[in-house]
Amino acid sequence: MIISMTPSETAIAQVLAVMRNTNARHNNVTDKQVSKQSPIEIDRDGVLSEMAFGKAFNLYPDLAVKSTRSGVDLVGKNGNRIDVKSTRYKAGRLIIHIDKPLDEVDIYALAIVDGDNVDLVGYIKATDAMKKENIKDLGYGDVYVIEQDALIKFKDAP
Repeated sequence: MIISMTPSETAIAQVLAVMRNTNARHNNVTDKQVSKQSPIEIDRDGVLSEMAFGKAFNLYPDLAVKSTRSGVDLVGKNGNRIDVKSTRYKAGRLIIHIDKPLDEVDIYALAIVDGDNVDLVGYIKATDAMKKENIKDLGYGDVYVIEQDALIKFKDAP
């Protein structure tokens, strides 16, 4: 499910990414990135993915700049707490930090960012994702790794 974002939406994502990153560094929030991409690009892709998810399912993402420990990006119409994970890799995997509490998020979604387009690949329930057999070390320490073929394809908002 590819969502095309407008130049205005992309600009908003860029501004929010800079603001969030600056705020996080100012508040000594640990950067847990598992990529060689710049932190601002990662934040921009994350915000753009959250906005695309909201656009696709008529939900409003949390666009706050405040530092928060919560991984909840959006709340679905049925109350599901959703965390949208993004990557620029076409064959990218959904990656969840090992220290995330199981009860913080209900649904993890994977988005692949390509310029101003966001491909909402699929989703998985937290209880299915955060299992011992999904733990791998990708060179940055243990994380939960979910392959694209293990994700549920989007038909309706989770």
